[in-house]
Amino acid sequence: MPAESLDLNVLLALSGQILMLLCGVGVLWRLMFSAEGRAAQRGPKPLPPWSINGAEFGMAVLAVVAGGIAGQIAAVLIAAQLTTDENVMLTIGGAGFQGGLLAGAGIAYISILKPAQRNAARGHDEPPALPGTKAVNLWIAGPYTLLAAMPVLFVVNLTWVFLLESLGLSVEKQELVNIFAETDSPIVLIGMSFLAVVVAPLVEEVIFRAGLFRFLRTRLPRWAAFVLPAAIFGSLHGNLVAFMPLFMLGIVFAVAYERTGRISVPILAHALFNLNTILLLLAGVEV
Repeated sequence: MPAESLDLNVLLALSGQILMLLCGVGVLWRLMFSAEGRAAQRGPKPLPPWSINGAEFGMAVLAVVAGGIAGQIAAVLIAAQLTTDENVMLTIGGAGFQGGLLAGAGIAYISILKPAQRNAARGHDEPPALPGTKAVNLWIAGPYTLLAAMPVLFVVNLTWVFLLESLGLSVEKQELVNIFAETDSPIVLIGMSFLAVVVAPLVEEVIFRAGLFRFLRTRLPRWAAFVLPAAIFGSLHGNLVAFMPLFMLGIVFAVAYERTGRISVPILAHALFNLNTILLLLAGVEV
C-alpha cells in the first residue's frame, strides 16, 4: 500500500476516534451528571435479583468450563489435521474454546438454571422485574454504551501505560492484536474478525455479565459485584497492558446491563468496540 494512502487511512481513522471521543464526553456527561442521568441512577433498575442458589450456580460454572476445555481440545485436534500454520491453528483453537464455552452455557441454562428459575417462580421466590423503567432501544443503547466508554478507556489506557512504563514493566500488546496486524492470510483475518465481533461478545457477556455479575450483584457489596467479574474478565485476556482498560470496559458493560436489564445492550456495545479496534488495525493505527 502506498505511503500516501496509508497516511490518509491513519488520518481518517484517528479523526474518527477523536469524533467518537468528543461524542463520548457528551454522552458520559448526560448519563452521569444531567438531571435525567442522575434520576436514572437513583431510580429502579429493571434487572431483578436472581434466585439461583450457590450450588446451582457452581454446577453451571463447571458446565461452562468443561465445555470450553472440550471445545478447545476438539478444535486443536481438528486443526492439526488441516494445517500447520500457527495463526490458522490459533484461530481454530480460539473458535473451539469460545464455541465450547457457549455450548456449556447453553447446556447449563437448559438443564440447571432454567429449571431452577421455574421452581423458584412456583414457590414465589423469583422477584418480578421492577416497575417504572422505560423500554430500551437496543440499537441506540448499544452504541450509546460504547461512546460513554470511549473517554473513560482513553484516560485509563494512557494512565495505565504511563504507570507500567514508570515501573519498568512490559507494555507489549496482546498476541492476538499483533497477529491480526501482521497476518496476510484472508482465512485468519476473516476468522479472527468473526470471533472478535460476533462470538466473543456473545460468549463473554453471557458468562461475565448475565452470569457472574448478575449472580453476585445481590450477594456481595455492590462495588464488589462490579469489580470481581471485571477483574476476571481483564485477567483472562492474559496481557498486562490490556488488563486495566478491559477491567474498566467490564465495569461499563455491567453498568449498562444493570441499567437497561437487557444483556443484548452490552453484547452489541462489546461487538462495536471490537469492530472499532479491528478497523483501526486495518487502517494501520497501533492500538
